[in-house]
This record gives sequence, C-alpha cells and structure tokens, in this order.
Amino acid sequence: MKWDSIKTRLLIMTTLCVMGMGLMTVNQHYYGKKLSALNDHNVALHQLQRDLLQLRRHEKDFLLRRDVHYLTLFAEQKIKFVAAIEKLNGVIQQYNLPEHLITDIAVNSEQYSQGFSQLVTLLTEAGLSSRQGTRGDLYSLSGQLSKVTTNAAFDIARKLDRLKYLALDYQLTLDSKYPEQMSQLIDELITTNGLSTETALLLARFKRSVYRYANIKKRIGLNESSGLRGEFREKAHQVEADLTSLDNALQPILLAHREKATRNSTAIAVLTSIALILLLIKSFVTFHRTFANFVLFFYRCKRQYQRIDPRSLGFSEFRSLATLANEMVESRREIERRLANLESDSGHAKGAPTTD
Repeated sequence: MKWDSIKTRLLIMTTLCVMGMGLMTVNQHYYGKKLSALNDHNVALHQLQRDLLQLRRHEKDFLLRRDVHYLTLFAEQKIKFVAAIEKLNGVIQQYNLPEHLITDIAVNSEQYSQGFSQLVTLLTEAGLSSRQGTRGDLYSLSGQLSKVTTNAAFDIARKLDRLKYLALDYQLTLDSKYPEQMSQLIDELITTNGLSTETALLLARFKRSVYRYANIKKRIGLNESSGLRGEFREKAHQVEADLTSLDNALQPILLAHREKATRNSTAIAVLTSIALILLLIKSFVTFHRTFANFVLFFYRCKRQYQRIDPRSLGFSEFRSLATLANEMVESRREIERRLANLESDSGHAKGAPTTD
C-alpha cells in the first residue's frame, strides 16, 4: 500500500476520526463518573443541611408548643442526620480534604443535641404546662393560699393576693426583680401576728418553689442568647458554619473536574481537527498532482489517437496507447527520483565545510 495514495489518506482520516471520537468518549466517561460521584456528594451535603434545618424546626416547634411529640420527631431526625454525617467520611478520604471538616460537624452536632436534651430536662423540671413541674407546684400552692385568703385578716389577705399576682407576673415576664419582691413579702407575712402555722408552712414551700423555678429559668436562659438556650443555639449555628465550610471545600474540586473534562475534550477535538486538516491539505495536493497527470495523459492520448487511421483501429493501436501511458508513468517517476537526488546532493554540498 502506497502511503502517498488517496486511498491510504482516506483510511488514515477514517482512523483519526474513530480514534478522536473514541478518546472523547473515554474522556467523557471517565470524568462523567467522577463528576457524577462529586455531584452525589454535593447532593448528600445539601441534604445534610436540610436535615439540620429540619432538626432546628422540630426544636423550635417544641420550645414554642411544649409538645413532646416534637421530641420524638427530633430524635428520629437526629438518627438520619448522624447517618448522613457518617456517609460523608468517605468524601474526606477520597479527596484528601482536612479531617476536621467532618469531625467538627460530628462534634458540634452532638454537643447541640446534648444541649437540647439538657434544655428539655430543665424545661420538664420547670413544667411544660402550668400544671406540671415547679410551675404546677406554684399553681397548687397558689390555690391553697387562695383558700387561706378567704378566712384571713384584711392585711394578710391583701399581701397574699399580691404574692399570687407577683408569681403570675414573674412566670410571664421572668423579670429578676419579682423573686426578690416575693421573698420580702413572704418574710413579712411569716412575721405577721395572727398567721397560722399551716399558712406559714405553705409560704415557706411557696418561697422554695419560687427560688427553684428562678434557678431553673436562669440556667435555661432568660432570653434566646443567654444560658443553656444560648449555648446550644450557638452550637447549632456552628454546625451550619461547618457544613458551609465543607461545601466550600467541595465546590472547587467539582469545578476543577468540570474544567479538566472540558479542557481535555477540547484538546482532543482540536488536535484531531488539526491532523485531519493537514491530511486533507496533503491529500488535496496529491489529488491535484494525480489529476494533472491524468489530464496530461488524456491530451497525449488524444493527440496519438488523432494520428491513427480510424479504418485501421485494432489491438496493436490500443496497445500503443497503453505503452504510451506506461512510458509517461515511468518518466514521471524517473523525474521525481532525479529531483530527490539533486535535493539530497544540494543538502550535502551546503553542509560540507569550506577551506580558505
């Protein structure tokens, strides 16, 4: 097979096209798998963020409604959240990311969960409703004091009524001035003449319940940014920040793989196109030279045919045309060989050293 023939060039062009398409397919398949895995990890990370938001939603629903049903939902959501965190361990190892990205999420989320559990315990101790916990004790003692008020002296009854109102105001506002005022008022009542021993004992129990309730509320936090409420909310915000850090670490890897896949595909396409264009140019030159030889042969045959007597056409005349064609081909090859030898001799002559 001649390497300078059009048939060979067509075969080479076909091979280049097949190889280029094959390389692009392999490149797309290889990076497609990587991008698919990265995209799955990215989706899992976003799902983890949504799971955290769902945890926060159950937390806020419980704090708002004091319904234990939301505690069950919180526990179930926590199991899903922890399982999702464990799945992301492979991402850290696969892409050589800092291990603290996942350990920080696990540690802070566990501390957030523990803080919420402690908060639930304190809220349960304080009372999820006015009839439960320490609030229930205050409600019961207030009812017993109301019975005492009906039979007490006017001054004692007035102070007992004020004590009940102070207790209600404190439970509504959590203002720190009310426990001190109630303590002073109880001390005044206990030292009042004519107060029964039973009433004094009720007041002492009421005072202890008030201080216990005040201590619980102080540990819980008088607002969202203080006490245990502030601590576990801060942990929740830290978990959100950790998830954002992990997402920020994954995004450059995802973008880098996308750019590399695009760059490799473009390089393969450009190189294949350049090779095909060069081969087409070379093939066009070969075709042009062959066509020129054919035209020259055609005109020489035409002139030779015009010299032949039409009445004496036979096998010998056609054989003379074939001989002429062979002579033209051999002459052409001889000319090309001579040109090649002359170019070679000229190159050697230029490279030889000259002496003065």
